[in-house]
Amino acid sequence: MSDKVIGFIGLGLIGGSIAKGIKRACPGIQIMAYMRTRSKLEQAQRDGIVDVILDGVGEDLRVCDMIFLCTPVEYNARYLSELRPFLKNGAVVTDVGSTKANIHQAVRDLGMEECFVGGHPMAGSEKTGYENASDHLLENAYYMITPTPFSRQEDVDELVKLAKLIGAIPIVLDFARHDRIVAAISHLPHIIASSLVNLIQDKDPKGEPMKRLAAGGFKDITRIASSSPEMWEQICMTNTGPIRDVLEAYIHSLQQIHTALGQKDGAAIYDLFDQSRTY
Repeated sequence: MSDKVIGFIGLGLIGGSIAKGIKRACPGIQIMAYMRTRSKLEQAQRDGIVDVILDGVGEDLRVCDMIFLCTPVEYNARYLSELRPFLKNGAVVTDVGSTKANIHQAVRDLGMEECFVGGHPMAGSEKTGYENASDHLLENAYYMITPTPFSRQEDVDELVKLAKLIGAIPIVLDFARHDRIVAAISHLPHIIASSLVNLIQDKDPKGEPMKRLAAGGFKDITRIASSSPEMWEQICMTNTGPIRDVLEAYIHSLQQIHTALGQKDGAAIYDLFDQSRTY
């Protein structure tokens, strides 16, 4: 794998962490990258992570064996169409977006299903940007891989191999199933965290005693509420169906808890905590 050339469009927290992980595990792989903030690319080059700084999507990409799209989810489709003319024969394109239906639809529309394999490294931080990237961020994290119906098996295998190379745990599954899963275990928790923080803000009396006294449990459940609002708006707008489905189920469960409290149904409240602890 050391003779590979890998391109990155976007080099933020996830893209930067993948690139750093690759360079740590296999320094011989050549990495070229483009992003709008050139100063961060120059820093990545000084760090020994990026070998070639790209000025944009163009001819230089023709040498790439694999290209990662690591921009916000709504921009990845645009870059797909831009890089399409510069793909060499046998090159594979992948992405790191946390929603997949959008990018898979764009791939279908562009006739690129054969050379695309979706990806979603399930790791992150409330911090963003290359400056917060780490070569260990993806270690022991699940790396979801979502092939198209026409993806080449050798490309899927190559992405699985790369995920293992950087210490991640690859799982191959259908993109629609992926979106339903992450709506429940990732997107809904972010909505809950942010809505809970906003609720406390609305209910906090003068002097903000709730904010001042909030400690362990509240901090644990709301840490992710400080994540990028731009990123989470885009995630929610590209996975609205599955999020609405699981949000409706969650609202129903809250209504049941509300009813149980009103009826002083101790058994139901006990079951709430007991079942969650057991699971």
